[in-house]
Amino acid sequence: MTQADARARLPYVSPGRFARRRFGAPVFRVVVDAGFSCPVRDGRLSRGGCLFCSIDGFRPPTSRPHWSLAEQVRRALPRLRARYPRAQGHLIYFQPYTNTYGDPRRLARLLAEARGIEGTLGISLATRPDALPPEMLGLLAEQAREGFLQVELGIQSTDERALEIMERHHTWRDAQRAIAALRERDIRVGAQMILGTPWESRASQLRGAARISRAGVEAVKLHQLQLLRGSRLAARGPAATLRLPSATEYVTLAADFLERLAPEIVVERLVARAPRALLIAPRWESTPA
Repeated sequence: MTQADARARLPYVSPGRFARRRFGAPVFRVVVDAGFSCPVRDGRLSRGGCLFCSIDGFRPPTSRPHWSLAEQVRRALPRLRARYPRAQGHLIYFQPYTNTYGDPRRLARLLAEARGIEGTLGISLATRPDALPPEMLGLLAEQAREGFLQVELGIQSTDERALEIMERHHTWRDAQRAIAALRERDIRVGAQMILGTPWESRASQLRGAARISRAGVEAVKLHQLQLLRGSRLAARGPAATLRLPSATEYVTLAADFLERLAPEIVVERLVARAPRALLIAPRWESTPA
């Protein structure tokens, strides 16, 4: 069986399959840092970020706000082109922090700048479910009419207790409202979901797959809970006090999650990979599954 045959038989839509269908060829994402803040960092909701967050665990070294978007893309392209030699273009991914938390006029200028960079086929924009005021929704609707746009919501969980412990400062109901508001405006919606936290039962996590499916998300990224240096979670004490799943346990949980996910949802990521220097746990490559 060829690699293409194997991908075609996946029980979910892979990013490659979606890219070929939408763009006619493989594409990759270029992560940029547009210099936005976050309401759980600047004091509006809290300070220090969500419990698990260490920002350099989620952005490459080529993504820094003191460089222009074009410069960030220029620095990232050699490595990404070598990794994806068959790609015919790229999406610019506004990933760090909350990219709809700020002045809509500034975001509009940045999106126009991003679309003007050679090879850009579209935009992916990460944000929080509670950071979509009417003026931002209007801007995003305009951008979706102009070209490919996906708004990626950091939902993380549909369990209220887990969200509270992670100090997300939003609810599952906030996420439902955000998904509905985006879909009403024909804006494509993605979701980030954490699996394997010690604060949520297995049954609750699997219910999350059905819930985001019913809510209408069109793409999902899964990632395991990672204990990262620089996070407030790591500052609490030794990793031994945190029960994290083994690699086998995580794979089983992720597979069961996928079985409950609507089959048309694009599964963009199954596991996260933080820089080794920042990762405290789980270190799956060095311990038995």
